[in-house]
Amino acid sequence: MGLEYDFDIVEIAPDEVDPEHGMSAVTGHKAVRASFRNARTVQALHSASPKIRRIFVESGFSLEPKGGDLPHGLYLPEDAEDRERILKRLFANIRNMGVQGEYCGDFDFWQFLDDVKTARPQAKVARDVPNQTPQPKPKQSAVSKPKRRSLQWRIGVALGLAVIVIAILRYLAAMGATP
Repeated sequence: MGLEYDFDIVEIAPDEVDPEHGMSAVTGHKAVRASFRNARTVQALHSASPKIRRIFVESGFSLEPKGGDLPHGLYLPEDAEDRERILKRLFANIRNMGVQGEYCGDFDFWQFLDDVKTARPQAKVARDVPNQTPQPKPKQSAVSKPKRRSLQWRIGVALGLAVIVIAILRYLAAMGATP
């Protein structure tokens, strides 16, 4: 099974910000880092070449896993702006520094890009409020609707009938009768 490249945006303390490698309050944005959720993904990034690690760190990624509880492919909607800013910086660093010929180990850039491209913000969960409006009772009709049959059942019946018709036609042809 491949690695999961989901990451969360985590706020870091102002005293932990390295002005060379991270965002600071000077830029007008809160100090945040992108942290991969999966420890195996962080381990794969650690095993990549120092240049690859530097590109990620200078873009705003952490080399420490901070496991979030969101499912694969989802992120918090409030992280969208910070996420976009970090990813733009990452792609600019990749373009400027280049990664061609660098050892990536188990870290798969193509899968990372695919996971980033398909990631969606988590939908807001509506509160479960019971419906207080009275609902009319369903009327019991003398003729009840038959249950819908599944498509597979219908195809099976059609194939069975076709086989029976073909068998009857062959039998009649063998006996010399024509339909």
